[in-house]
Parts: sequence; structure tokens; C-alpha cells
Amino acid sequence: MAPLFESLTTSRLRPLRERQARAIAEIRQAVLEGHRRIILQAPTGMGKTLMAAHIINASMNKRRRPIFTCPAITLVDQTLKAFEADGIRDIGVMQAQHERTDRLAQLQIASVQTLIRRELPDVDLIFVDEVHLSFDGLNERLDGPWRDKVVIGLSATPWAKGLGLRWTKLIIAATIQELIDDGHLSPFQVYVPAQDFDRSQIKVIAGEFQERSAGQAMSGASIVGDIVRTWKEKSPQEKTFMFCVNRAHAKEQMGAFIDSGIPFGYIDANTPREKRTEQFAQMQAGEIAGVASIGCLIAGVDEDVRCIIDAAPTKSEIRHVQKIGRGLRTAPGKSQVVILDHAGNTLELGLVTDIYHDRLDTRKPGEKGEAYEGEVRPSKPRKCAVCNMLIPRGMVKCPACGTAEHVTSQVEHREGELAVYGSQPKKATERVYSMPEKQAFYSGMLWLCRERGNSEGMAAHRYREKFGVWPRGLRKTAAPPSFDCEQFDKHCRIAWAKSQKAKETA
Repeated sequence: MAPLFESLTTSRLRPLRERQARAIAEIRQAVLEGHRRIILQAPTGMGKTLMAAHIINASMNKRRRPIFTCPAITLVDQTLKAFEADGIRDIGVMQAQHERTDRLAQLQIASVQTLIRRELPDVDLIFVDEVHLSFDGLNERLDGPWRDKVVIGLSATPWAKGLGLRWTKLIIAATIQELIDDGHLSPFQVYVPAQDFDRSQIKVIAGEFQERSAGQAMSGASIVGDIVRTWKEKSPQEKTFMFCVNRAHAKEQMGAFIDSGIPFGYIDANTPREKRTEQFAQMQAGEIAGVASIGCLIAGVDEDVRCIIDAAPTKSEIRHVQKIGRGLRTAPGKSQVVILDHAGNTLELGLVTDIYHDRLDTRKPGEKGEAYEGEVRPSKPRKCAVCNMLIPRGMVKCPACGTAEHVTSQVEHREGELAVYGSQPKKATERVYSMPEKQAFYSGMLWLCRERGNSEGMAAHRYREKFGVWPRGLRKTAAPPSFDCEQFDKHCRIAWAKSQKAKETA
């Protein structure tokens, strides 16, 4: 029997970029190795739907029946439109009384809510979009009637508790920083208020801020006014998404903008689809400056967004990255996205380019403790004393205003120890590397070793020379080396040549 999806070449679909093709090859290899529960992690804007379309098209060419499940009704039509634009035609929709209902169609697109209420269709390949949301009803079917089917989960943030108990393989297609470096996502600048927001006053229940308490904390007159004032000073003053705590808070913030003479919209889960489309069109046309909302804009919205206002405190890395991700898509004339973090999420959780996990959470229900015990976490960004921009770790000067830092006083997490740095000048060469940077270095060294016919062990030794530890937990995926990687390799080879020459002359 031929593999579930063997040929990945088709003339009908848009071509894949290198990282996309590599991720599909890794999925295929995982299936050949016997994995049946595979998660593809890819940042917002990488093209998860296009990658799924290539796999689905290859499967359909072999007369197999795939199904693509969506966690929200709004995503059903969006996915349908995307697949049709890529040339896939034989599609039926499982969602209430949808006009495209056709149970005989080869490909089915289903809302999770409808799927778990109906008789299961006969399918060969299953896609689960936004897999981190983890619906119990769908999991029951995956563990029951569909237990022997290949299931591919898609998510930019597959870090939910217990995912690793069901899913056996995690494939990381790219990181946010890699896609920014490639030009496929927008660079960003994060600003915080001059007066740090005190999150300690908000009640916490089950590991997350209580909605009512967070709403009260974010509704203070000084905070409401500061949001509008900061937006006028720091943002491009257009195409803005504002994330709020709840409906009352979102309407209050929308009202603050309108009272300041700035037209602003509002969307929540009850806003009809036509009204949403109308407000997005108004925002793109400049008729309104932006849209205030709560959770319904966090996933599955592909608008051109130039500014994110984050006024909703969270302890969740998933929500934090998903919110910022709404603004990272590139667009004509867009040089960057401005993030105004009034909730303190970036100061608490870190820049989205530094949040990285290379394995799934395997904690059981009710089990406490760290999700990724032993994982190195990067140091948090610091705030510029002049313009209040958050400066990424490793930078001496503020990218926005050029102010240089001369004295540091901060706590940094290092491998195996907690080091405290007092009020001493920090050496320009001293820095803490993030896991994506370490992975990129290792992948570059693997690439160089394979190009020269050297063993992978040499790449590991180069990594150890650079970071002082072995590359445990990193993927053995080769990728073109960065300039810094090539320079380090060149330095090592020159040092080795000199040592050999010294031995010969001794």
C-alpha cells in the first residue's frame, strides 16, 4: 500500500517555500516511523493552511478522504475559501445548515461543534486546526473510532497542558524570529507605560487572572486615558486591534477613543459575520482607526494590522503569542507593527520571539509543577528609560531612540544556575542566547558538516565549544548557516590548523 501522502508536487497549488516543504517532509517521515498523532507548530503567517492543502491534495489524488476540523464557525468559511483558491474543488462542509453541505464530497471541512454531534464520516486523514484548544468531544473520537487514523494537529502555540499525553510527535516548522529574518513576518516594537502596571493586585484563579478583577484593574481612569494618549504618541494611528478583558471593558475603551475624536469599532462573539466583515473593511479603508474586542480576534483573523493594544492581562504564553501574532503578518507598505502593552504581559512573559518550547507538555490532569522543567528561559526584555520601548536582550542601545544602557541591575536565568548581576557595567559581548538561536546555530553546523561530509558529531562539538553544553533536546535538522555560525566555524578551523602546525614544528 502506498504511503498516505507520497507525492507533494502538484501544478494546481501555490508552490511551497523551503521551510514549508521541509516541514511536510518531516511529517511524512513521522508517518513512516509509525506516528499517528503529529503536531505541526508553525507561527501565524507561515501558511499552515497551504501546507495542509498540499498534503490534502496528494491524499485526494490517491482517492483517500481527508477531513479538516475547525474550532470556530468563522474559520470554516475562511478555510473553504483558502482551499478553493488553491484549486481544491470537491469539498463538503459539516457546519449546521451550511449551503455547501455535501457528505459525498471527498474533502470535508467541519466545525468541531457540528462534528461531535453527528455520525462520523468515513475518512482516512484528519487535520485538527488550533489543536491547543483540545475539545473533549473530538478527543473521544480520536481515541475511539478514529484511533488508527493519522491525525495532524496545527497550531502556532501547541503548549497546552497534557497535549503530550495524546500526541506523540512535535514538528517545529519555524520560529517567529526565523520568519521575521526571512521577511515573511513583520518586525515589531513593544512599548510599555512609563508607570509599570501592577499585576499583583489582580486575583488569580486556576493559574489565570480572574476576569472581573482584571477588568476592574484595567478600567482605572489613568489607565484608560493612558491607552488613548500612548496610541496617539507611539502608534501609526491606523489599523489597530485592541484586546480587552471583557465586553464591558472593550466598550469602555472603544468609548474612550470615540470621546477623543477617534472613530473606533467593536466586535465580540455575538457580532454577526456581516458586521465583522463590514468593520474590517472600514478599518482597512481608514474609516475607523481600529477594533476593540476580547477573545474572538485572537485566532483565525488575517487582517492587515499595524498596531496591537494589549489591555488584557494574562499568565498564558499561548494567549500572549496568539494576540501579538495578529499583527505580525506582512502587508504592502507595512514596515513593522507597534505593540502597546498596557497589561504588562511582555514584561512578565517575554518577547514573543523568545518564547520557545521544543517538546509537548506531558502533565496529567490535576498534576502541578513546571510544564517544561529544566528548560532554559531567556532573560526578560528591559524598558528604555527614555522612550519606554522594550529592548531585546543582547542589545546595548534602544532601537527606537538610541539611548545606551551603561549600568544594569537584573536577574538572568542561566543553564543550571540563577545568577544575580549587580550594578556593574555589562560587557558588550556578554549575552544570553535563546533556544531558537541555539537551534539555528546547531542546524547551521549540521548543514556545514553534511556539505563537507563530516559526521554530525562535529556539529555537536562545535555547539559545545560555543555554549559550553551538548545540544540535548535540539532537532537534528540542517539549515543554511547564518553569518555568525559560519564565522564561528571559520574561527574553529583556523584555530585547529594553527594547533596542527604548532605540533609539526615542535
